[in-house]
Amino acid sequence: DICLGIEIFNHYYEQAAREFPNAIEKLKFNEALKRMLNCLADDLIHNTQENIRRAAVKSIEDVRKHLTRLAGFSPEVDSERRQVKQFLYGTLYFSPMLQPEKEDAEQVIGDLFAHWVAKPDSLPLAYREKARQEPVARVVCDYIAGMTDNFIYEQYGRMKEGRL
Repeated sequence: DICLGIEIFNHYYEQAAREFPNAIEKLKFNEALKRMLNCLADDLIHNTQENIRRAAVKSIEDVRKHLTRLAGFSPEVDSERRQVKQFLYGTLYFSPMLQPEKEDAEQVIGDLFAHWVAKPDSLPLAYREKARQEPVARVVCDYIAGMTDNFIYEQYGRMKEGRL
């Protein structure tokens, strides 16, 4: 579906398939994704540098005074970026098939957030210390944001069992 829906991904997937014909699909996919993201990042950097050069920017004040955004993709790559975004929104972010997983993840995150805000002493030591100087909710958000999926579900299980 991704190859059919995203031209730039398909381009890099075909490259990876030619270069690594015996690789498993997941590795070809990962290589294509890496190349696509590199293309987007490189274009953003180079196009922004060119915009800055054309605008004759010499200081941060020049950036602030400039009437249009200087950081951005080239028109061609921005079109590809929009295609990626459209595909992701249509097939992933708002996918009815993935809605149960999304709801489950929201429940897990919400329950753990409420638990740690109510019981900050159950946070790991470094986060407990941080919570003495910063708002607990902010510290809990930072802690949760750094978790892998497996770890957050492990913590959720521990919380449900009363071991957290």
